Amino acid sequence: MSAIILAVDAGNTRLKWGLWQAGAWRRKGALPVGEADRLDQAVLPERPARTLVSCVAGADVRFALDAALARLGAPVSWPVPAAEGFGLRNTYTEPEKLGTDRYAMLIACLHLGYAPCVVVGAGTAVTVDALDGQGRFLGGLILPGPALMRRALASGTAGVTQLTGRLQDFPRCTADGVETGIWRALAGGVEAMRSRLAVQAGVAPLTVLSGGEAAGIAAVVAGPTRVKEDLVLEGLLWIARCSDAQDR
Repeated sequence: MSAIILAVDAGNTRLKWGLWQAGAWRRKGALPVGEADRLDQAVLPERPARTLVSCVAGADVRFALDAALARLGAPVSWPVPAAEGFGLRNTYTEPEKLGTDRYAMLIACLHLGYAPCVVVGAGTAVTVDALDGQGRFLGGLILPGPALMRRALASGTAGVTQLTGRLQDFPRCTADGVETGIWRALAGGVEAMRSRLAVQAGVAPLTVLSGGEAAGIAAVVAGPTRVKEDLVLEGLLWIARCSDAQDR
């Protein structure tokens, strides 16, 4: 039987993982990021032959993951973004400082044939990245996600206390104004990147969205869109595949 690969995506709120074997995801799961030390219990009884991890959640979470993965006993890789690799050209000013989640999503979109595209990671923070048709990451935006925007308005203003509104064409109450403003702001960030990439690429790019808020953003942006679950896990898998091919 073929070896099992464990891919781990530790974000700011949730930790998602997947076990890949024989050409398919065998099992997936998620934990609150504060329970990263339980990852080995969630994965068992499967024993991965290797693990790849993207962690943007900070040193404490990485320490907890290190301990949990050590108990599984498999070699662990923590991919570091590079200027060139896995078919991607990373033009970030300091390539290694690109978030590994963004790096993995860009690699996944490139290998899945989505380029040119705008890659949206829609979670606690929202990232909006431009990938051209030649495999170049051109740059991207980082915005607060919906929950962060709501909290910022609640804590930073005296009059905004109603935060359970609805998206409306013409909001007529504070709660609807907040909710509509949040989603229109996020849509505006995506639209701005999409229009710039369209000029650069000469074609209307696809917008690929992943993360817990992906469906909400997809509903308010124009142009062709695709919601793809677990895009970070997909990118980690492609990193593993490309690394295996280079080692042969």
